[in-house]
Amino acid sequence: MLRWGIYGAGKIAGEFAADFPKVKGAKLIAAYARKEDSVKLFCETNEIEHAYHKEDDFFGNPDIDVVYVSTPHALHAEVVKKALKAGKHVLCEKPFALNAKQTKEVFELAAKENRFVMEALWTLFLPTIQKVFSWVEEGRIGELRAVEANFGFVGNQDPEWRLMNPKLGGGALLDVGIYPVLMANALNKSIPLSINAHSHFTQTGVDGSTFITCEYPNGIMASLNASVEMDLVNTLFIYGDQGRIEVPSFWMADEATLITADGTQTFVAAMQEQHGYEYEAQAVCDAIENGESAHKIVSHEFSISLMETLDRIRQEIGLVYDADE
Repeated sequence: MLRWGIYGAGKIAGEFAADFPKVKGAKLIAAYARKEDSVKLFCETNEIEHAYHKEDDFFGNPDIDVVYVSTPHALHAEVVKKALKAGKHVLCEKPFALNAKQTKEVFELAAKENRFVMEALWTLFLPTIQKVFSWVEEGRIGELRAVEANFGFVGNQDPEWRLMNPKLGGGALLDVGIYPVLMANALNKSIPLSINAHSHFTQTGVDGSTFITCEYPNGIMASLNASVEMDLVNTLFIYGDQGRIEVPSFWMADEATLITADGTQTFVAAMQEQHGYEYEAQAVCDAIENGESAHKIVSHEFSISLMETLDRIRQEIGLVYDADE
């Protein structure tokens, strides 16, 4: 039985905790947040035994085997390092860090401490996305030709809020743009050969919207768009020379449609009253129980290459964080 603790008590942490009872061979026993009242309410809501508002007490609990890190981006690398040094395995929310340099440093520490670490790219573990990958692998749409993906919504425009705050790694690219980029990298099993990107910047100096075109090996093209200031048609389109696949709300996908000359086929996942976070948590548990230091779906190499791709896009649009200096 692997015992988990959650670092952070925000919205995503709440959704993760709500899904956790479906994970086999694991139990959520603790949570940490800076505000005592908040973490107590979080634990009461999710039936978690131990509520901590002192970080040292949380990491000092010897019963916690795995820590799920759910904080603003800018804190990810720092918190994961603390968890590793405390002897914990880690699942860390995306983006894993603010840049590739931080990402590599964390993985080097994980190897030194002999602990499992994975970036929480939950989308890649969803049954619908696994079905989509199988359709592509089976050649159901022929040769892959292009990928188009959008993720855009009107977010909180408060300059101190994490979406707009450069000190917290704010902006559209790292918050939601990571999803179109990770899907393009995963489908192509590589990083882009070339990147062209343009952004609209907010008054706080982060990208409110970023529109990206990429060329991957074999001439495969990608159009990847993100925004936290306007609604986009949030669908993933995968085009082949013999058909296409459409996935609405692909980052939390529960259905996908295969369209070819032979007709239309729709896959609908059997997900009831859940968000889908249990699939990645189960994958972490299984990997740890098998003595693995990384997961084959979200390997350390995949996370590093994803972060390097995001770094290249930020360089293209001119977005710099303090951590880059």
